[in-house]
Amino acid sequence: MRYISHLDLLRTFTRALRRGGVPLALSQGFNPQPRLIFAAPLAVGITGKNEYLDLYLSKYWEKGVLEEVLREQLPEGLEINAIIPADPLADPLSSLVEAALYQALSPAFSELCDHLPRDILKAEKLLVIRTGKKERRLNIRPFIYRLWLEKNHNKTRLLMLLATGSKGGARPEEVLSFFPTGKEGIKLFRENIFIRKGKTLLTPMGDTYGDCLQKLRLSW
Repeated sequence: MRYISHLDLLRTFTRALRRGGVPLALSQGFNPQPRLIFAAPLAVGITGKNEYLDLYLSKYWEKGVLEEVLREQLPEGLEINAIIPADPLADPLSSLVEAALYQALSPAFSELCDHLPRDILKAEKLLVIRTGKKERRLNIRPFIYRLWLEKNHNKTRLLMLLATGSKGGARPEEVLSFFPTGKEGIKLFRENIFIRKGKTLLTPMGDTYGDCLQKLRLSW
C-alpha cells in the first residue's frame, strides 16, 4: 500500500464511498469533485500509521454506519481507526497541520553513533535541491525540530520530528540524505501528524506529542 500515490489513494477512497452509497458533498465549479481532503498527503514509499482526512457529506449519516461501509469497501491495508463528527464550518485539517513524526528503520543504523544526529543539527544550513516546475535550493534546517537515534538490544531506529504543512517543511528522505547510510533500503513510517495549540503539539485526535512518543516506545 505504501507504493500507492496520493492521487490513487484519493481515487480509492472516492470509489469506496460511491460503492457504499455514501452521500458525498461536491465542490463548486464546472467540474465538481467530492469534498475529501487529506490532512497531509503522504509521499510514495512511506507507510502511514495515523493518517487523517476531512470528509464532507451532503446529509447526515451515523458514524457507525459510515465506518461499517468503509471497512467493507476499502481494500486490504487501508483501515479506519475512528470517525469523529466535525464542525463543517471549521478550517480543514490540511490548513492546521504543522509537524509530523517519522520513524526510519535500517540495519545500517546500528553502526551509527548517537551523536551523529546532534552533529547534523548543529549545522547552520542543510541545503537540498527540490525539483518541480523549476529547480531550487532550500535550507531545511529550520524545519527539523528533533532528530535522534534510539537503540533497543540489537535494533536501532531514527526518529524525526519535522515541520510540514502549508507553511513549509522538510521531507524525511531529505534528512536521510545527510546520513552516511543514505536513504536507500530504509523503511519509513509516518507515526502521526500534529497541530499546534499554544506551545503544545497535539494530534487531530487530541493526543500530545509526549503521549505519542510514549506509545511508540512501548510498542517497540
